[in-house]
Amino acid sequence: MNQNLYRYLLLSSGLIAFLLFTGCSSKNVVNFKIHTEPEGAHVIYSQDNRHSWTYLGVTPLNVVEVFDNDELNDENTISLKTMRCGYLEQVKEWNGEDLLDEVDDKGVIFWAPRLIKDTQ
Repeated sequence: MNQNLYRYLLLSSGLIAFLLFTGCSSKNVVNFKIHTEPEGAHVIYSQDNRHSWTYLGVTPLNVVEVFDNDELNDENTISLKTMRCGYLEQVKEWNGEDLLDEVDDKGVIFWAPRLIKDTQ
């Protein structure tokens, strides 16, 4: 397990370094850290209120996504959603400028929703 984590971190670091040093100024690297209570929720994201969602993984989650500059302009919205059987879905949204500001300030997008049991 530790060897897989080491490989993942090495690969992620290498990807980030590659993007930074190859002059990809039109790209933005965003690190998402999502922890739910309870753990084990599936996480997806959507850009600009599209009807398609992209699967990121299961919480606790630490994943890096690369966005084009035009995907993170002020008019576009990035939405994260957590889903787990027996619990209500949780959604959080940012416009592109707010997402980039949070990444600049904190270095990461951190979200820790407390899941609410579905009583129906």
